[in-house]
Amino acid sequence: MKVIDADCLIEDSCLESADIPTYIDYILDKLIEAYSEDKTPIQVDFRKLVYWVPYADSYTHYIHPYPAKLIKHIPIFFLNSKRMLNGTNRIVLDPFCGSGTVLLEAILHNYNAYGCDANPLATLISKVKTTSLNPELLLSVTEKIITNARRYRKYDLRNVVNVDLWFSKGTQHDLSRLLKAIEKIESQEVRDFFLVTFSSIIKKCSYSDQNMNVPVRINPDKYKSVEMQEKLREKLKLLESIDVFSVFRRQVRNNILRMEKLYEKSILHKAKIISSDAKNLSKSEVFDKEKVDFIITSPPYAGAQKYIRSSSLSLGWLGFCEDKNLRDFEKLNIGREHYSKGEYKSLANTGIRIIDEMLQLIWTINPLRAHINGNYIIEMELSIREMYNVLNKNCYCVIVMGNNKVCGLDFETQKYIQLIAEKVGFSTELVLVDDIHSRGLMTKRNKTSSVMNSEWILVFKK
Repeated sequence: MKVIDADCLIEDSCLESADIPTYIDYILDKLIEAYSEDKTPIQVDFRKLVYWVPYADSYTHYIHPYPAKLIKHIPIFFLNSKRMLNGTNRIVLDPFCGSGTVLLEAILHNYNAYGCDANPLATLISKVKTTSLNPELLLSVTEKIITNARRYRKYDLRNVVNVDLWFSKGTQHDLSRLLKAIEKIESQEVRDFFLVTFSSIIKKCSYSDQNMNVPVRINPDKYKSVEMQEKLREKLKLLESIDVFSVFRRQVRNNILRMEKLYEKSILHKAKIISSDAKNLSKSEVFDKEKVDFIITSPPYAGAQKYIRSSSLSLGWLGFCEDKNLRDFEKLNIGREHYSKGEYKSLANTGIRIIDEMLQLIWTINPLRAHINGNYIIEMELSIREMYNVLNKNCYCVIVMGNNKVCGLDFETQKYIQLIAEKVGFSTELVLVDDIHSRGLMTKRNKTSSVMNSEWILVFKK
């Protein structure tokens, strides 16, 4: 596929003294003009386009790790455009908000924001990330939590899957005492801050390989190097008696520094989680009175991201698995992989010929993969239809997608999403392509899927 290099647009001399919105709109106008000529996707690098923003941590973006996070440069680019979003009291929506990158940038750019996600850990992180709290208050509460936790002798272990596989008995006891002390905090906003911080140390205190997003126990025997084996055995030994309270205190201080930056910003706008199901957005009571003015989102990829598995230890410790199990949460996620044989006895029909032909071809190779991707397309159509319904007329929707290979075949997700959006009623204004530099779970999942190394930015208008 032919692509156009748009980096040269940045060097235009007329932009030297322009403010950021003027600069962004100039770039967008040029990109849209170039795309309209022959509908050719345009290669860009958002890190270069948003040149004034460092890739390092800023505000509360890194308050908690989360897989496959959208790089902040993409929402920053579009949120600075008057063409995309102009005026006061505007509302931004991210129906697949994950850990809240878009929501945070929206309120930093003086917009109210709505978010939606099926993973309760994600929505908790999003709430904390976008809630400005007094750093001095948080600091004063920290030592009270640790002091109270050390005093507890009785505690209840949560429903953490294979807890003895991941944590030593001493670590289980200390985490339980710490959690009990946090849950005694009266203020929900303050309590949530410390719950998120608690969650962010769980993996650090476990036997899980820190280099893997999904929990994988450290295994020295898988390495041929004797030196590496000894190093990992020493690591496991240290984890046997890790000082949970010191790890927590250090993480709290790091997160308070992040919160301090947000607090100093004096945020006037709010972010709100309105639903756990992007397929039923319009049923939220907030849309009884108003619609949104801009949508920007990065949906999950079909069978690509093990969001729930990567969150499993936190979901267990935070109490989300007392009444539900991990499979229950997986069923709520678009793009999930686990289906019983009874669920894919026949191939679903999407009603779009080019997609159905591809799914039929995959079916002849692997019926499960065909069902995973077919159901993903069907559920994405429901979600995009809801996006269309809740968006004001003449407003924009930006969807960030990645292509994939399924059973060795090119599954052009971005192309199919574009067809679905146009079927629903959107017009395609622009298609951009950016390389994936680092997105967490962007790894080969199994022998029937592959690595994704670029993502597509689809700009639609209602």
